[in-house]
Amino acid sequence: YFHIEQMAIKVFGCLLKCSTEFEMFKLIHKPMSVLHRHLDVTKKNSTSAIIDEKYHYELVQDISTDERYFHTEFSEHPLPLSDAIVLINIATFIKEHKWYEMLNHLEISSKGEHFILYQYTDNNIYPTIISSALIQTTSNKHDWLFFDNFFQNTKWKPNLNADGLLSLSHATSMSPLARSQFVDKSSTEIENDLFYSILDKTKACEAIRLTISGEKSKANYHLYLAQKGLAMALKESGRDIVFTIIEKPAMVLFYQSMNL
Repeated sequence: YFHIEQMAIKVFGCLLKCSTEFEMFKLIHKPMSVLHRHLDVTKKNSTSAIIDEKYHYELVQDISTDERYFHTEFSEHPLPLSDAIVLINIATFIKEHKWYEMLNHLEISSKGEHFILYQYTDNNIYPTIISSALIQTTSNKHDWLFFDNFFQNTKWKPNLNADGLLSLSHATSMSPLARSQFVDKSSTEIENDLFYSILDKTKACEAIRLTISGEKSKANYHLYLAQKGLAMALKESGRDIVFTIIEKPAMVLFYQSMNL
């Protein structure tokens, strides 16, 4: 193990970078006989919705059981949906943003309900994934990152806009909300109060690990399509309120501009 560690540091700079590249390598270089054993190019989801003419979006209840194959910008050949999403998560979150904590939780991205946005191109018989996001229901709220201590900070100042709270109450199945009930409370207390104000918990979910892939010149456009498609897909599935963690300033500004 010492020898492996020395080689990893020499070639990659550190063990974490080496582990990241190794996880990507395993996904991309699976034996082709295994990779294409059940390959069926005719498999398409006829229930997907179309956004902006050529982009498809849908909610997949469990990506681990989906048998379709998709292209990504990180592999020359198509991969099963589950592998494709894991690969994109590794490449974007871990390799690009250096969120190495995710190396111990890759299985979360390989199963369960996911939103996907994809498109068919003239050159490929398989669609290309543009965006994906993990959707978690309230039945496993104990696993939500939204309420994890790692994503809390006592220095945060909550934005308790009265019109926003009123809009939230009207748009969702929540108990009436008033600004006064959140005064002098921490962000953790406010978030928990909001959650327990939801009358029908089946109408709530967490959406995390939103990825954006594709041409860099279209990054903002794809980000816009992903947010629009995700909102539409969740609304169509009966979700009225979504808890999420936003890292990109552009996304924060997007939602602020929408306001009510």
